[in-house]
Amino acid sequence: MAARLFREKGYPYTSLDDITREIGITKPAIYYYFAAKEDILYEICVTQIKKLMEEARAIVATDLDIAEKVRRIFAAHIMQFHTNRDVAESYWREAAHLSLPRRKEVSNMLKQYEYFIREQVDQGIAEGVFRKINTRQVVRGIGGMLFTIGNWYDPAGPDDIHAIIDAYLDFIMHGLLAR
Repeated sequence: MAARLFREKGYPYTSLDDITREIGITKPAIYYYFAAKEDILYEICVTQIKKLMEEARAIVATDLDIAEKVRRIFAAHIMQFHTNRDVAESYWREAAHLSLPRRKEVSNMLKQYEYFIREQVDQGIAEGVFRKINTRQVVRGIGGMLFTIGNWYDPAGPDDIHAIIDAYLDFIMHGLLAR
């Protein structure tokens, strides 16, 4: 509920009163679980990055070829905006409101996720499946492109998530694959 409110109203404009009203509990009840509103946002951010990393690790653990693994990691990243919209968009848009130490922690988690993807792309390069690129720059650029889907995608809108995934992956994979 908090993630939905943060997505719809923005973190600064969502009060604990809004959250407790939406959930149907009292402020003392929410304070039992969270000391402050920032704790809720922090939990949303950490949960989101952990989910992305878990999905990526599960994909890499399969017997698929490296190109298909990378493709599926990016597809899973895009799909979050359809299946877990409130959390995905709250993380992407509102993480900047975390305190500096928490923002750094969340940023470091995101860097680990990015590094994990870079390792897969580097493997594809080593196998000759992907062309030689600066994986740090390219994977970071792809990540930025994928995260911004949350700025315009609406699950109830005219754009089908599977068509979006296909279009983005066609573009990304043609940029990565060796000619």
